[in-house]
Amino acid sequence: MLNTYSHGSVVSVDEQKWRDAQEFERAVWISGNQNNSFLRVVMKFVRALKKSPYYFFQLIKYRDFYAGDDWNFWWKDIFDNYKLLPNHFSKALEVGCGPYTNMRIISKLKKIDEIHCVDPLMDLYLSFKLNWLAVMARKGKVHTYTGKGEKLEFQDNTFDLVVCNNVLDHVEDANACLTEIHRVLQPGGYFVFGQDLSDERDLDKQREKAKGFFIGHPIKLHDQVLDRLLSGLYEEKMKKVLPREAGRNSRYHYGTYLFIGVKS
Repeated sequence: MLNTYSHGSVVSVDEQKWRDAQEFERAVWISGNQNNSFLRVVMKFVRALKKSPYYFFQLIKYRDFYAGDDWNFWWKDIFDNYKLLPNHFSKALEVGCGPYTNMRIISKLKKIDEIHCVDPLMDLYLSFKLNWLAVMARKGKVHTYTGKGEKLEFQDNTFDLVVCNNVLDHVEDANACLTEIHRVLQPGGYFVFGQDLSDERDLDKQREKAKGFFIGHPIKLHDQVLDRLLSGLYEEKMKKVLPREAGRNSRYHYGTYLFIGVKS
C-alpha cells in the first residue's frame, strides 16, 4: 500500500517494499566495500586528484584517511560548512547514517561531546573495517545502533543536534521518521536535513529508465510535501530548494531540499 500526496509524492510504503529497498542498499554497499583495504583508501585519493584538485585537498584538510565517501563533502559545501550551527554540541545523532556518515565531516567542524549513529544496516557497516564509522566505533568514540528512523530507541529531548541527509527516500514512512526526529531533539536543538526531491516527471523517468533505482528509493518527496510535514515544528534558520542543475543527480531529481531548523 502506498500513502501518496500531491505531485506524485509517496510518503510511506508497506514493509515489504521497505525490505526490498534495504536489500538493494545492502547489495550496493557490499559491492562498494568488497576491497575494504588500505589500497582502497589510497585509490580514494588518486580518484579524487583526477576528478578535482579541490576534492583532493578537502580530503587532506579534513584528514579523511578512511575508505569511502557518499557525497558527504558535497553536503558540507552545500550547507556552507554548516556555519549556521553552533560550535559545540553535547549529544548529536545521525539518522540513516550509511557506511560513511556526515558526522565524519561535521565532527571536524564542530565540537561534539557524544556522537550517536543509527541505521537499519549498521551491522553491515561495522564490518567495513577501514571506514570512519567502524574505526570510531571500535575506539568507543561513536555509539552505534541498528534501528529504523520510524522508531528511534531514545528518550524524548535527548539530542541537541540531529542530522538526516538524503535518507527519507529509503525509509518506510517519511512522516514517522520526521516525527521521531522531532521527539528526540531537545527544545532549542538543531535539525539538519537534506533531501533529493522528485516530481511526477522524475517518477516517470525513474520507472522507465532505472528500475533498480526505483526499488532502492521507494519514498518520493516534493518540496511542498516536506514544507507541510515540517510546518510549525522549527524556527527556520535555513530553507532553500536547489534547482535541478545544482543537485547531485539532475537526471532523476528536480531539486534538493536544504533545511536547518531549531526545535521550538
